[in-house]
Amino acid sequence: MALSSADNGQRGPGTRRLLSLLLGASLVLGGAIAASAEPVTLTPPQMRAAAKLSLQTGQPNQALQLAEALLSRDPQDIDALILKSQALRDLGRYDAALDAAREAYGLADTDEEIFAAAMVRAQAYASKGARTRSQLWLRMAAQYAPDEEAKAIAARDYRYVRDRNPWSTNLSFSVSPTSNVNNGSANDTISSGGNQGAISGDARALSGLQLTSGLTTRYRFSEGERHETSAGLHLFGQTYALSDDAQAQAPDASGSDYAYSSVALGLVHKWRADDWKTPLEFNLLSGRSWYGLEDYSRYTRAGIAKPFVLNKSTILRLDAGAEGFRRVTDDATSQTLSANATLFHELQSGASLRLSMGILDTSSRERSLKRDRIHGGVGYTLAEPIHGVRITFEADVQKTRYPEYPQYRLGDPVTIGDDTTVLPIFEYETNREDLRGRLAMRLWFEEIDYYGFSPTVTISHAETRSNLDRFDIVETGVNFGFRSAF
Repeated sequence: MALSSADNGQRGPGTRRLLSLLLGASLVLGGAIAASAEPVTLTPPQMRAAAKLSLQTGQPNQALQLAEALLSRDPQDIDALILKSQALRDLGRYDAALDAAREAYGLADTDEEIFAAAMVRAQAYASKGARTRSQLWLRMAAQYAPDEEAKAIAARDYRYVRDRNPWSTNLSFSVSPTSNVNNGSANDTISSGGNQGAISGDARALSGLQLTSGLTTRYRFSEGERHETSAGLHLFGQTYALSDDAQAQAPDASGSDYAYSSVALGLVHKWRADDWKTPLEFNLLSGRSWYGLEDYSRYTRAGIAKPFVLNKSTILRLDAGAEGFRRVTDDATSQTLSANATLFHELQSGASLRLSMGILDTSSRERSLKRDRIHGGVGYTLAEPIHGVRITFEADVQKTRYPEYPQYRLGDPVTIGDDTTVLPIFEYETNREDLRGRLAMRLWFEEIDYYGFSPTVTISHAETRSNLDRFDIVETGVNFGFRSAF
């Protein structure tokens, strides 16, 4: 066994000298020693084998004595330090076990030695209950694993510790060149009442670089056979660097004008009946956001979700939610109800298919916020990676209707004085309809990883066609990010 049994002191198989110190040893030498009543003189390799046997047979005190004897001969014996750390851990002396593991790590030189020292350090942390630090050291072990078998062991142990860790933290970071930083219009002019008006440079699409980062950390403070409850903190930030062309088009604009950030606190409760395969999930989230570095909104969201296992290869997830929103800048408020259905299906070929659809309805006294939407999407992941790259294709479409959208009509030119001509503007309500389509290809480079993280690239193109010219939008982007390999 791997660390998945670390908390009860068991070990599993390995492939090399230091790996075998962690994960197994021959019983032949131990049987010979036990059967002999005569004093036995052991060579250092035999002492290491005897110490491993002692650990396997539940005799950590004897293993510790043998390790100490080896260290009295050579204080820099990494094998002996690893054995000492394991023996101390089995004896419940976790701080001393960590000290021995730290010393071994400080002396480690080869990948094999670094791997072994990081593994025993992770094991000691896990037994002590410091599972987050254990996960960090398992990523270190995976980075320096001497072969694929060793890396698989570190990954398996990481998943075991992660599943038992009440803390769960996810970090994200991405860089995305984009053709439309500001969600600006694809048109240069708008037509109204037979007249045309120019769209200002900062209202047209601006190209640039999008920088996004996020952190979600949750703590599971209650759990049982049929329930678990966790609280979380969610941080998100997104800013831009405008291209030279965008700066020329809108000289007074800067990337921070379109920056968005948010902070929210959340609560998630999962409950499962005795005869259910999957739990019912309730979630609550409350937060605030900033746009252009200025205070922008307050929001509260509540949701309920339930996955249904239809068969061994198909899962249907249904969810519904409600949101209350207040825009700080003008105190406008809205209330949104939504419902979604997503079907996940694994084909016989090994490829996976995702189908989704949903509806949304927002009511508000502010006409620009009032809207209803219907959307759908499909995703398809190839059965096998191509040259180590797992590929997913996505297509999404949504139609949004604003039944009372405020619009402005340009009147006939009016001359004021001798040489000043203006186009008067009249406000009225109209039915705005936007149809948006998006195509994307996601690439996950599984065979490239750094401390257990693999690079991802997403190439996407989206277009919005509206019955109002200024809301025609075209956006093309390339997103570079990272995803955990385990």
